[in-house]
Amino acid sequence: MLKRLSPFSLLILLKIKAMIKKALPLFLLFLISTATVLEASSTYEVNILFQGKGISAIVEYCNHIELITTNKTLYLPNTSVTITAYETIIGYNISINGMNVSSLTFNPNNLSKIVIKAFPIYVWINIKINGTGKVIVNFQNGSKEIVNQSTKLKVLYGSLITLSARGTNGESFISWNNNYTYPTMWLIASNNTCVIANFGKAKSPIFSSVNFLGIGLLVILGGIYIYIKRKHSPT
Repeated sequence: MLKRLSPFSLLILLKIKAMIKKALPLFLLFLISTATVLEASSTYEVNILFQGKGISAIVEYCNHIELITTNKTLYLPNTSVTITAYETIIGYNISINGMNVSSLTFNPNNLSKIVIKAFPIYVWINIKINGTGKVIVNFQNGSKEIVNQSTKLKVLYGSLITLSARGTNGESFISWNNNYTYPTMWLIASNNTCVIANFGKAKSPIFSSVNFLGIGLLVILGGIYIYIKRKHSPT
């Protein structure tokens, strides 16, 4: 048999029920806050790998900045993280995880590995030969190549190359396509370009002989004129 509660006991029961009802939202809020704190305080392992020389990177998150110069494992919070990579060697560019970008924003809970790679940039130097001759190409690393016919060379961006023109089979170097007449020219490979070396026969010395012959003839004729004039003049 169920006992009937007294008015006093019923009042206490109602108060307890009201307190539980009022405290329930606060308890749920406490659970949510605790879960959020735990989630925010947890860290994720992210491996930063460099492939190539001269690479460095800056990692930024939550007003925190860290410089990385070698392969490193980071333990990052569950927040937005930005990594920016830099290449200090001229002629090379950066890719991150296979993308042609130098900066990447990610969340560490879904990205555990970042590969930063340096890859070379090349330009084309098109060397053309007009006439009979050759161009000796000296590269910055000490290697060289001899070009005796029109050739396209793949050159690392920003490198300095030296071009030396030499005539063959009786022909001489005349000029480059920029009217530069000195046989050695220096070039920085900053973009695709075309270089033309012009060769031809040297000017014959006959022209100078003709000039001297003309001057000599004038002197002789002048002398004869003076002699005749003096002979017919009264003494």
